[in-house]
Amino acid sequence: MGAKKRYPSRLQARLLWLLVTLFATTFVNAQNSNDSIVVDTLASGEHVYDWRKVDQKPEFPEGILTLCLNHLRIYYKSDPEYYYEEIGVRGIAQFVIDKDGNVRKPKILRSLDYFPKLDSLAIRSISIMPRWKPGLLNGKSVATNYVVPIRPRLMIPKANDIASVMESMLDLCNTSSWDNVWIDIEGKKSDSHFLETIDPNNLEYLLVLKNTASVTHFTSDPKYKAVLLITLKKSK
Repeated sequence: MGAKKRYPSRLQARLLWLLVTLFATTFVNAQNSNDSIVVDTLASGEHVYDWRKVDQKPEFPEGILTLCLNHLRIYYKSDPEYYYEEIGVRGIAQFVIDKDGNVRKPKILRSLDYFPKLDSLAIRSISIMPRWKPGLLNGKSVATNYVVPIRPRLMIPKANDIASVMESMLDLCNTSSWDNVWIDIEGKKSDSHFLETIDPNNLEYLLVLKNTASVTHFTSDPKYKAVLLITLKKSK
């Protein structure tokens, strides 16, 4: 005769049902918890998570202070004869850092309407960011959103002539020689000789990049210590 088939007791069946239910509930809650912090979806179908709620936040190369002090530094020129107070209001920009650390989908959340072209310059400064260290969720790299303030700052030259303005620019770049500055005017590589021909009243915004990762986006030549992006009121 074959061995008698044994069935679990009622208590064992209840315990098994309880364990299965507990596992399923935990799994669903974990899924719902992750879904609740999803704020966007990339074209690839990749979820974008709230950067404040992931296990490890995304990191800018050389740190967040470098991002604020040496990458998102937009200046506008003030006339030394008529001092403009520095604007306290800030614009706000948002972008996505994908799971590989690339910056995507930059957009302006709050604009400074009285600064024409500032939005487009802010978008450009975000678009040329070096690769980030992506955020982590459950031990895996994930895409996250990120929000940064955009605040234009004053550049006040000693006088309203191009020599004084260039001296102030060089000071912002933290170097004593134009040979160490990569100059970009309206999206085109330029040099200090051409800069000398520009009417200082035609200067609108300056974007100064001084961190290594941002500079190497433009050039691998180690002699360059800063990048100066210039926007003109009237393009030549």
